[in-house]
Amino acid sequence: MFKKLMVLFLFMPFLAAAQNNEPALKLDLPLFDLPYQIDAMNTVGHGFFGSYANPGMAQSLAVTTDIFSSFHFGMKALFDRWDLNASLGKADLKTQLFYIGLTVGDFFLFYVPGGEGWLHEEFHRAVMTRHGTNSFNDMNTFPLGREFVSVNSVTDEDLERFKAESPADFVRMHAAGIEGDFVLIDHLRHNNFFYDQQLWFFGLDFLVTLNSHGYVAASGDPGQNASVDDMNKKETSILSRDFTGFDMAGWVYDLFRPNEPYSARGVHPSGTGINRYIKTTDLTNEELSYLHAQRYWFIFNYISPMFFNVDRIALGDTGFYGNFAFRHFLTSFGTDVLLKVFLKKDFYNMVFVLHNYLNYEHWFPAIEVELVDFPLSLGPLNLYLSPRALIGMQPENQSFKTGTPEFTGLAGCRVDFNISKHFLPYFDLTAKTDGWIAGNEFLEKNVSIQLGLSARF
Repeated sequence: MFKKLMVLFLFMPFLAAAQNNEPALKLDLPLFDLPYQIDAMNTVGHGFFGSYANPGMAQSLAVTTDIFSSFHFGMKALFDRWDLNASLGKADLKTQLFYIGLTVGDFFLFYVPGGEGWLHEEFHRAVMTRHGTNSFNDMNTFPLGREFVSVNSVTDEDLERFKAESPADFVRMHAAGIEGDFVLIDHLRHNNFFYDQQLWFFGLDFLVTLNSHGYVAASGDPGQNASVDDMNKKETSILSRDFTGFDMAGWVYDLFRPNEPYSARGVHPSGTGINRYIKTTDLTNEELSYLHAQRYWFIFNYISPMFFNVDRIALGDTGFYGNFAFRHFLTSFGTDVLLKVFLKKDFYNMVFVLHNYLNYEHWFPAIEVELVDFPLSLGPLNLYLSPRALIGMQPENQSFKTGTPEFTGLAGCRVDFNISKHFLPYFDLTAKTDGWIAGNEFLEKNVSIQLGLSARF
């Protein structure tokens, strides 16, 4: 039976492809991501192919999205095609096994390379890599069930230099893990809506959102101080230490103190190196209050029909389908509370986003629009175009306490070349001004190009 399960799971995407011309499973792999990979090559120091040891946000996001999409797609195909009820004689057993299998599988994938926890750490590492700070993702050691997993092998000298060179990126580094968590969920929702995948992501969405919410709350809880003391006792060597400890405690500490030298944290309790981990006792009442407030803003992340696996909502007899989702991100300058609206009719796949960028006391709005996979024929060449644009304001220099706005803009387009039934090479060109964009490693103005391969079944 186990062999039958494995064969069916591995070949299910191809079996489904023979019966469905509309892609239900979409996999992406950005093979080249420039100029990020130049930064990664210089950080790793082993030539261009060494850059793949420190994947960028787009590359790690694609890997994790593909893994979860394939697992859920295979499980759904297994559920739809194999008559377990007849085999085992219990009417509800197949449904129970399906949801139990998805939940157990999602939990397991939190702790393996390429899984959700791995992505969380790789988003931290991508920000560090951009600023010449190398590290190791401990998720690559398969730490199944471990409470604390670190990004280690980081020197104090690199962290000290990094903060002095780019305080805003240093702040973002702390929050980038949860940024990655939510970019993953948004990507899976995006594919579920536009490609009619009908995949059950409620368990994953719930686990990720609740875990992230709990982490924000724990970072501001005095109870974490004992855990910090315990880690400091065990981690006697510099390279064995995590880069920050409790992420959000480090985030709020540096958010309020961008110009404080990293060495001001003091000496590690062992007497060797800098005391990296921030306790609640290291935070002022103002800083702690701001961190506690994020627990309540975080509730926005639960507000969406998509959270409850309602993927599409028919808008009367118009032919339109729609949906919406709120999201709360922690950023380099404070937070982004956004509303995303999805619309679909025929070949028109649209996304509209209202961003509310908030620093300590000021609001900076922006709007974002995207058209997904619009088919276009140029002679014998068939393409899918996905243009996107963002225009608005963010705090000047990514500052937490300024009221001065600074223009933020982004324009980009992905082009998929429909040269094969299932495999489409693509390029994605993005140009942006200074500013924070979820899933983009660059806070400064930048032009990036990604070259990759998409598979659709």
